[in-house]
Amino acid sequence: MFKILGPQRRGFTLVELLVVIAIIGVLVGLLLPAVQAAREAARRMQCSNNLKQIGIAVHNYHDTFRQIPGNVSVRQTIPTGGATPTTGPSWLVAILAQIEQTSAAERLDYTGTDFSDTNGSGLPNRNWKVMSETKVPGYNCPSSTLPKERFQNTSNATRQWDPTAPASYEVQVPEYVASVGFYFRPGDTDFDWDRYYNETATWTGYGWLQDDGFFSMKNNRFQERRFASISDGLSNTIAVGEHGAYMYDFDGKQYDARPGRGNGAMWSANKGYFEWGGPRYWGQTANVTVPRFPNNSLYSGNYTQQWETTLHNGFRSQHIGGVQFLFADGSVRFITDSIDFVNVFPALTGRADRWVFDQDF
Repeated sequence: MFKILGPQRRGFTLVELLVVIAIIGVLVGLLLPAVQAAREAARRMQCSNNLKQIGIAVHNYHDTFRQIPGNVSVRQTIPTGGATPTTGPSWLVAILAQIEQTSAAERLDYTGTDFSDTNGSGLPNRNWKVMSETKVPGYNCPSSTLPKERFQNTSNATRQWDPTAPASYEVQVPEYVASVGFYFRPGDTDFDWDRYYNETATWTGYGWLQDDGFFSMKNNRFQERRFASISDGLSNTIAVGEHGAYMYDFDGKQYDARPGRGNGAMWSANKGYFEWGGPRYWGQTANVTVPRFPNNSLYSGNYTQQWETTLHNGFRSQHIGGVQFLFADGSVRFITDSIDFVNVFPALTGRADRWVFDQDF
C-alpha cells in the first residue's frame, strides 16, 4: 500500500541566511558610493545652473542699463562728525528683477535706508520685511552644508520707524561671490604699490579695495562700467565664483568665511568707500572678493582671509577638487584647486591685465 506524501516545505538554514545577508551587505557597500556620486553630480549640475542663471541675469541687466551691476555706496562723500557710512545694496540685489524676483525688486525702497540695518548709521532699514520674506534658491549651492540664513538684530532706527518690526529677523546668506580684481598682478607675488598711487587700489585696514575685476564697486572713486571695459575678453574673465564651504585651520578648526555672511547678508554692499584717510573701516565691503590665497586653501593666519567684510576671502566649494566659476561671457567652468595661482588665476580675475598664458585650467 502506497502512502501519498504532500509537498515538503524547507526553510533557509541559519548559514544560508547569513550568506544572503552578507551578499546584500557587499552589494550595498558597492552601490552606496555610486549613489552618493550620482547625487553629488546632480547637485553640481544644479550649482552650475545657478551660476548660468546669474550670468543670464547679469547680461540682461547690462542690456537694459548699459552697465555691469555692482555694489553701491549710498553716499558719494565721506560722512563727517564720526558718523558711520550708510550701506547700500549689493550686486545680488541689482539683478533681482533679472533673476525672476521682480516682485521683491519692486518692493525695495532705496532712499533713506540702511541695507545692513546697523545702529551706527542712524537710518532705518526700510526693507527689513522684504529682506526677511525673500529667499532666492539660485543664490545657494545645493552641495554646501553651511547655514543658508542668519538672524540679525533689528536696529533702533528701524524699530522707531516701524514699531511692528521684530527684535530680530532672518536674511539669506549667499554662496556665490563676485570677482572685483586680483591681489597680486599676474606673474608676481608682491603687491604693486603703483596701483595705490594710480588710485586703482587702496588699503582699507581690512584688505585692498580694488577695481581690476569684472564687477565694479560704485562709490566715491569707482563707477559703473560696461562690457567694453573687459579688454581681456569676456571668455577669459571670471565674473562670479562659489564660496560655499568652510575654511579650515591646520588643526581642523572651521570658519565660515563667506563674504556675504555679515549684517544684511546678500542684500548689503556694506560701506565700500575708496579712501586712505579717516577710519579705515570705510573700505569694508561684502559679497565680493579679491582672492589673495588659492581656492579651497587652509586658513593662513592672515585675518583678511577670515573676516566677514574683508576682500580676500577667496573662493571655496564642497565639490571635490575645485570650484565652479561663471565667466563674463556666461559660460560656467570648473577650475581645479591645482591651477597656477601666480601666472594663470590672477589673469582670469583681471579684466584688463593683458597677461598671456598658455596653460590649461
